[in-house]
Amino acid sequence: MAEPRKRRSTGRATLADVAKLAGVGSMTVSRALRTPEQVSDKLREKIQQAVDELGYIPNKAAGALASGQSDTIAMLVPSMTESACCQFIGPFQTQLAKRNFQLQISYTGGVLDQEEKILTNILASSPAAIVLFGSERSAKGRKLLETCNIPVLEVNEITPLAIDLNVGVDHYQAAKVLTQQLIEQGFKNIGFIGGHGDQAILNKQLRGWQAAMIEGYLAPDHFLTSHEQASIELGAQGLAKLLLREQELDALICTHENIAMGALFECQRRVLKVPNSMAITCLDGGAFCHQSYPGITAIEVDYSAMANQAADLISSKIQGNTIMTNSINVGFQLQQRASSQT
Repeated sequence: MAEPRKRRSTGRATLADVAKLAGVGSMTVSRALRTPEQVSDKLREKIQQAVDELGYIPNKAAGALASGQSDTIAMLVPSMTESACCQFIGPFQTQLAKRNFQLQISYTGGVLDQEEKILTNILASSPAAIVLFGSERSAKGRKLLETCNIPVLEVNEITPLAIDLNVGVDHYQAAKVLTQQLIEQGFKNIGFIGGHGDQAILNKQLRGWQAAMIEGYLAPDHFLTSHEQASIELGAQGLAKLLLREQELDALICTHENIAMGALFECQRRVLKVPNSMAITCLDGGAFCHQSYPGITAIEVDYSAMANQAADLISSKIQGNTIMTNSINVGFQLQQRASSQT
């Protein structure tokens, strides 16, 4: 008769190892770790010494399986370098930690097929909730999220097509407001350069620019969008291409801060004075816009406030609390600087 197959050891200290070293039962160790207030101070210190000595790490996955609850919130991001993502993730993780949740981040590269695969794997581990940066989903990805039976939060863009919860900005309105401001200052040949990112957001920004141009009786002809990642090179090369098409171009709206920096460098190479010969603006202003010379006029979003609102909303939904609204528009500010002030 074949011997029963033995479970392979992971080499990690177990709850039983801690109990043996502390001289108590496994249930006592479990209680001390989960609900320390139910154990005396002396016993808790003894168990903690054993935990520290063995380097014991509680198996949260097993605990979540047993209790049907998880403290892990999974987040999918399209980029690890985009300014908006970077400004949001840190404050969001900090706010979740205050609410006793752990953030697990996965990188999709903005590829919808990749997002589907990651979602399938993540949902198999039963996280407490899913957070997605941006609103662009494939049909399969959307179906997975609609049927996962856990809270789903989409951040950065306000969208009427949100699957569940939504915290973000109206990117159409932001682009329209920035374009209108340039028109009011007398600029007439306003170009637009957009880089790869969330396609839904890029489309809204482009439509906002086009709407303002048409309402101002100006032709929205001078634009360039690319599947390339937003970069300084895209800004420099994009401006060069637009100037080949329209030498009278007098202002530029860029979707990303690094595109705006590239356009500014190209102006300097061509000895085009900013803003007298060319106004440079962008739709995701940050430190570079503030510190560049001249400073770049930009739409700015308070991502720390967005992170706080998002953490409040998702944790309330997980805990079953009453939610007043499923959608929060955090708004934006137009910061005018020297790059567009003639």
